[in-house]
Amino acid sequence: MNKVKWVSLMALTAGLLASLTTPASAAPGAAPASVGEVHNTGAIDIGAIQFRDNDYKHDTYDDLIPAGLFSGYPSTAGIYVGPGYCVRVRSWLAGTEQDPPDPDELSDPRIYQGGLNGVWVWFSGGIGRDVRALPSTDLGCAPD
Repeated sequence: MNKVKWVSLMALTAGLLASLTTPASAAPGAAPASVGEVHNTGAIDIGAIQFRDNDYKHDTYDDLIPAGLFSGYPSTAGIYVGPGYCVRVRSWLAGTEQDPPDPDELSDPRIYQGGLNGVWVWFSGGIGRDVRALPSTDLGCAPD
């Protein structure tokens, strides 16, 4: 095979492989594809649950949502945080990682206290949510 054909074949192969890779938007923590995303606005990683099916990748959750990032799922069924924490959840109807909702578009926070096994929060409906885990001794865990 001559050199020109070989280079063309390599370029075509590279192009095909690039088109088969998972887009960054599908990776956990990437920009949301649609409403129903969960955004971790705190400093503590939160377990994301894609489907409420009791068949999670890591026993109690599927993937971690690192601090400041989105779950990466178009719709997140729930979240999990281990024992010793509470979770504050604020809902929003529109927004993305690139265009987050204004503070006045967020609901008042709901506080979920964890027990000995941690805390699971289940979501319904196609709305986005900002979530934040705090140590249960934090004043932010106290009911408003």
